[in-house]
Amino acid sequence: MFVSMALKPLKQPGWPAPHEVLEEGRQFLRDAALEPGAVVAARRDVDGLASGALVVHTFEALESGAPRAAFPARGEHSHAPSFRARLRKMGPTSLVVLAMGSRGGTLLRGVPTLVVDHHRPEGTPSGALWVSSSGAPPVAPTALLTYFLVSPMATQAKLEWLALLGAVAELGPDAPFPGTKDALKRHGRVALVDTIALLNAARRAEAFDAGLALRVLLEADTPGDIARGRVEGVARLRELRDSVQAELSRCARATPRLAGRVALLTVHTGAQIHPLLATRWAQRLPELVVMVANTGYQPGAVHFAVRSRAEPDLLAFLGKLGVPGLERDALQGHARAVGGRLDSEAFVALLRALGFGRAEAERGAGTPA
Repeated sequence: MFVSMALKPLKQPGWPAPHEVLEEGRQFLRDAALEPGAVVAARRDVDGLASGALVVHTFEALESGAPRAAFPARGEHSHAPSFRARLRKMGPTSLVVLAMGSRGGTLLRGVPTLVVDHHRPEGTPSGALWVSSSGAPPVAPTALLTYFLVSPMATQAKLEWLALLGAVAELGPDAPFPGTKDALKRHGRVALVDTIALLNAARRAEAFDAGLALRVLLEADTPGDIARGRVEGVARLRELRDSVQAELSRCARATPRLAGRVALLTVHTGAQIHPLLATRWAQRLPELVVMVANTGYQPGAVHFAVRSRAEPDLLAFLGKLGVPGLERDALQGHARAVGGRLDSEAFVALLRALGFGRAEAERGAGTPA
């Protein structure tokens, strides 16, 4: 039963996910709470962090020990063998995977697993219960989906702002879900936006610390607690945010180079600011596809972000190029926002496929022309 003050589901069948699947997910969490040793593996962005906090609070409401949390490391894909190996080493009795995409294959063989996600699926995870909002537009971000999943088991007043945080982080303050405007008024639009910036800094700064961001979320009762520094850890988040802003200002001086409909900028920084720059330049160049390449985020690799106001499906746009290696772990995201990681040689091949000459492509990948 959703109380009048809470965010509400759309009145359409199967939204945000089929009712019977949500019920199965709830039973999974009840069963998982009966035995200590659960692990929550969450994406490092605000949507993933908020989803993780929602699940932790649900275990607490079920009077279970708090599950342990795990995040992909800096530059590590959420489905990388190295990450799965770390999860296995934790010895989980059950595993809840949040906002990290879904694909075929087994995550941890023999470990009961719940996958909650909103991204376009690459496949259905084998042996896992899969709760997805991807087939029910408007697609609910994972935090909002998780909220509707766990609301019958926990206090909604404590959960609502976390769901709103994830929705606003993914879709902005105009997220098209019932109750969003009223919830923004209750929890404070400015406080939410400031909180999102602080939490994002934990994954974007060179001194990566997603665990700190989750601890701050779990300590807070409102977004104002974080925005106004009323919980431990916010001072450090502010330092990380300042470091990100400094790198963003420094790299903003990069000049785009053009090939057909594509604008390319190359920066060299240990901060994950290439998505921010791509979004900024896509607003300045609304008729183009903007790609920002970062040659300094991880040794031996080029990390890149692609944004556009003109291209409706960036995954399809890049996928049809047929560049070897540009699939699965190398390319992530959804139609409107794509990121990836390639070695320098493969990135040069991508730029050549986009229409850049060899000298420009090698310059864009940070290699000598």
